[in-house]
Amino acid sequence: MPNEGESADSSEPSAAHSDADAEDYSRRGFMETAGAMGAAGATAGLAGCLDGFGSDDTEGTGDGDFLWWTMRGYIPEETEAIEDTADGFEDYSDEEVNLTTNVITWDQVFEQWTSSIQGANTPNVSEMANEHAVDYGASGVVQPNTELYEDHDDWYETPSYWGLYDDEKWGFPWFIEVRNFYANMDLLEESGHDSIPETWEEMINAAIDVTDETDENGLVSGAAQDTGTGQILYGATVQSGGEFFDHDGDEWSVELDSPTSLFSHLWMASFQEEWDIAPGGWAGMDGTDAEQLYREGNVAMMLNGGDAANEMVSEGEDIAEVTELAPIPEGPMGTNTAFMGGSCLSAFESDYTQYNVDDDLSMEFIEYMTLPDTMEGYFPEAAPNFLPVREAQEEIPPFTENNTDIPDEWIDARLDQAEDTARYGITGPELSAPFLGDLEGEMDAYSVAISGILGADDDPQEAIVEQANHVRDTISGEVDYDLPQNDEMPELEDAPDELTDWIEGNGDTPQIWNPYE
Repeated sequence: MPNEGESADSSEPSAAHSDADAEDYSRRGFMETAGAMGAAGATAGLAGCLDGFGSDDTEGTGDGDFLWWTMRGYIPEETEAIEDTADGFEDYSDEEVNLTTNVITWDQVFEQWTSSIQGANTPNVSEMANEHAVDYGASGVVQPNTELYEDHDDWYETPSYWGLYDDEKWGFPWFIEVRNFYANMDLLEESGHDSIPETWEEMINAAIDVTDETDENGLVSGAAQDTGTGQILYGATVQSGGEFFDHDGDEWSVELDSPTSLFSHLWMASFQEEWDIAPGGWAGMDGTDAEQLYREGNVAMMLNGGDAANEMVSEGEDIAEVTELAPIPEGPMGTNTAFMGGSCLSAFESDYTQYNVDDDLSMEFIEYMTLPDTMEGYFPEAAPNFLPVREAQEEIPPFTENNTDIPDEWIDARLDQAEDTARYGITGPELSAPFLGDLEGEMDAYSVAISGILGADDDPQEAIVEQANHVRDTISGEVDYDLPQNDEMPELEDAPDELTDWIEGNGDTPQIWNPYE
């Protein structure tokens, strides 16, 4: 999940950091390691790890002790605001509460969840992605929060089913993050474009012109086998009318090797193979590298998360003065859909927690942290990265009144994008499953095929079929039915009609790379 390059979301604190949606959030390796440790060793290991983590260092008194974990440790101002807001729960609740916040990094939290579960000393509440909550919920480790979820009816579409599994809601959506479109207007104007591109055609044609008319590159995103790469690829797949998964009410199916998926892989590969708009060495770049190139002024446009925007402004970089931020340009199906990262809050079952508190208190804390009035305490510090999960949360700063240094237009663009999002594994089926978190981590957000195509000259058809069959095999080991392997290669001629102009290069639409012509 998290930029996570998600160099996580899971969530993307910045392309330079790990986050819920960008980290390899498979817990399989951690479970194997912790299983060998034994409960006693796991408990000792966790205690040692927690010492020194960014936290408020509150010592438990035994009376009303309450522990929660968050991964918001990448931006100091954001971390402080969240900790201060969480401390307010002690006054908010009618119960006696002695609250401790532990700030843990995404690249360490999976091992610590495993160790704390084995040692029965988990926090009462933890930030995680909904896929984690579903996985742990299916194992009886975290509580469902269906009743609390159903108290609201104004959820954005993708968060509304992000944690749906077995007719329960697992993980209470806290915030979302989205991928956005950055444009260096100086470079665009130098190449003859005075406005930010609004469609794929405009974006690619502008990138070609920048590459031809200036000494810089036209467009960049992550391209290596990396979570951020998979997130950009997935967004392009959805904008082309495809999905990575589906569910017919009884069984899962894998769509990673559909004709539409072949198209989106070839479209992205065209940045390097056909249009020559990506920087040299692009196949080895993750989201961090892409962000650095953009921030240094060496590329005109970038597809990336929102922390780059925050950092450009907070560090007073010149690039911020010439940058426009906009929703993802409209794709062939007429949508501006972007990948959605983010986090939820989940309550652990009391059999596993370090402090024994009533279940209602854990749910009250989750509700408190997600109330619009409460979120005013930390959303401005997290702008423009944190975005609402439901409509009522739009009615707080910085969305109603911009009390940050982030330009109004950037915040408006992020909020507009928040209502048009998709998440791999979730959006097609409109539900979740316990195996999705492991798969996303194991497959680096399904970037294995595209990175092989770009970096190792793998045959595109063979690469996506091999990737899809590996996913089918993995799911078959987790469910009580087998997903048959696919031995047929996808063909562009079977892709949706809306993609024809790209396949054939009709009119002003640049033709994609097609190694099978």
